Amino acid sequence: MLNFSKIAIATASAAALLLSSCASIVSRASRDVSIQSNPSGLSFSVINKRGETIHSGTTPQVVNLSARGGYFVPAKYTIEVKRAGKVVGSQTVTSSLNGWYAGNIIFGGLVGLIIVDPLTGAMYRMPSTIKVDTNSALASDGPRSLQLASIETLTPEQRASLVRL
Repeated sequence: MLNFSKIAIATASAAALLLSSCASIVSRASRDVSIQSNPSGLSFSVINKRGETIHSGTTPQVVNLSARGGYFVPAKYTIEVKRAGKVVGSQTVTSSLNGWYAGNIIFGGLVGLIIVDPLTGAMYRMPSTIKVDTNSALASDGPRSLQLASIETLTPEQRASLVRL
């Protein structure tokens, strides 16, 4: 018959090995991210830290982005939103520390803390949504117009907001 202490040691060892890289077990290093713009329907490009365009499309769209930038290095991307080939909005996004990475400290997973999670990139997490605000004047399709008015037709509130040139 098996000794209870041997079973307990084997179970504890197996648990320590399985829990030694908490973030890698519970989550992935890459994530589906919704790219959105205001207004929507604009073209976008996702550019990595080397300046390479890794995704492009029309907002809103879901793309898969890796949170791994290197060993102990978070990923960093620039999202450029364009209208008629002109950049009308840009946002830089950096992955943040994954909360599950702290599980390595609680469960004593030194291997997961300094080797597995940093190498796989699971220690970092990308946001689920990235929304890029644009210069609405450049991004809108609406017609532009100029309206001239005489100072006599302005209300007192409008006259008070005038700036002398």
